[in-house]
Amino acid sequence: MSSMAAVVPEVRGLQTDEDESRILRVKVIAGIGLAKKDILGASDPYTRVSLYDPVNGELTSLQTKTIKKTLDPKWNEEFFFRVHPRKHRLLLEVFDENRLVGLVAFS
Repeated sequence: MSSMAAVVPEVRGLQTDEDESRILRVKVIAGIGLAKKDILGASDPYTRVSLYDPVNGELTSLQTKTIKKTLDPKWNEEFFFRVHPRKHRLLLEVFDENRLVGLVAFS
């Protein structure tokens, strides 16, 4: 047994007492071959992860750190959301920090 205290991750989304909710762990690993948006050919990408309900709209969102001057960013960041699996959707969007334009999106 380790003497180190366990780090409790921040969980976004629903309140903990909601019925049938589950914890969703999302790991944003990397981007490969993103679109060139700067004249010099590189971007400063970050990923925005949004939890939303198709009826009520966005519930919460988080974003990764920005990786400067690359089209192949490596974030390796983990996020936790409390969700209703049958009701909620997850949207991942990659943006260029300087231009605030989308490079790619998945939902």
